[in-house]
Amino acid sequence: MRHLGVLLLISAAYLPLGRTPVATAEERTARRELSVRDALQLGADNIPQLVRAKMEQKVVESRKAGAGLWLSQNPYVTVMMGKRTEKTSDPVATGLQYQVHVEQALEIAGQRWARLAAVSSQVQVAQAQTSFAQVEARALLLSTYVQAALADQRLVVAHRREELASQLLESAKARLELGATGALDANLAQIEQGRVRGDVAQAEALLASRQTQLGILCGLTPQTKLVLTTDHSAPPQLETSVDRLEALYALAEKGRADLLAIRRQQSALSSDVSRLRREAIPNLTVAFDYQRDLPGQDFVGGTVGLTFPFWNRNQGPIAQVAAQELQRQAEERLLLTRIRGEVAVAHRKLALLLVQVKAFEKDVLPPAERNIELLRRGWQAGKFDLFRVITASRELTETRLRFLDLLEDLWLAAIELERAVGVPLLVGVPS
Repeated sequence: MRHLGVLLLISAAYLPLGRTPVATAEERTARRELSVRDALQLGADNIPQLVRAKMEQKVVESRKAGAGLWLSQNPYVTVMMGKRTEKTSDPVATGLQYQVHVEQALEIAGQRWARLAAVSSQVQVAQAQTSFAQVEARALLLSTYVQAALADQRLVVAHRREELASQLLESAKARLELGATGALDANLAQIEQGRVRGDVAQAEALLASRQTQLGILCGLTPQTKLVLTTDHSAPPQLETSVDRLEALYALAEKGRADLLAIRRQQSALSSDVSRLRREAIPNLTVAFDYQRDLPGQDFVGGTVGLTFPFWNRNQGPIAQVAAQELQRQAEERLLLTRIRGEVAVAHRKLALLLVQVKAFEKDVLPPAERNIELLRRGWQAGKFDLFRVITASRELTETRLRFLDLLEDLWLAAIELERAVGVPLLVGVPS
């Protein structure tokens, strides 16, 4: 009967994994439920690379204030004052002489519109770069969330094995006291319990590390206990419209934000050239003068000036922009090659892992779980000893952990494919 009780405990220990028991009121105060949607919303304000991209976009947008000025140069004012003596008159005339000179440069070639167009193109590039940072941040957050969720499942497996090891140890000690077995079984059970406790400690450390990483990305304090509510125990599903590699190539070349940013740089550089050529046209300078020599001798007039662009026509900056365009073309070509490579590798890896996971679910997990029932019958018939029980429990635990490893690799491969394509592909995951 003791044997039967232990075997029933073994069977119960490896039933399908359940959720964590309901927490007490004190535990709930220190916990926070977190879904993937919540994590994505929190991460938008706390993932460093995304926050930096948003701030850089704001810096670029702030250039509109300076580019939109109607008068880009401040007025220039001079005041002349002094004593004037007129010796040609009789008697000699003396008095205070002063002059006020005001001049203002006026843009006559549409430089303001050229500056605004250049800034607008730069803003579009910054927006594409922010979109790319959003894709990268999404992939990072999803990967971290999946790893934390599956680390929780690993801890569940470890705790179930710990419960089984404790029951085996109690059973072995009871049988030793009754003289039904020798000290070998009790020693084996004691050793197994020590090994399992070490595995539990490692699983807890892994879970704490991954939850801390997820909390940092979400802007939460390390003291917050996360309860992940989105299930990742099933393989990911992708949009059926993008199962072919060529379709993924086309989607990536259209949707990758970093490629879009490089292509928008062409328009930005073209706008810079237009701005430089407009700014090479000199501004018209209009001046106003008021002068008083002696009482009764007043002068009011003005001047118009224009600088001729004989030598400096912004040749240097225009040549630099032309070189930047050649660099941009090279970067676009290299990025296109890298995108196709990333998509191909991620697609191939995902396909292989999906086959492995399906085969593991069909051919490996069921036999490993059926071994428990076979062991129960064999032990009742006196064919197996405690060592076989321990060996079977280890094999089932390792099988479950191996399945979680494959499942994690599969999720990460799907997330990587989504990142490589640049658009959301995962079914059921918020965009």
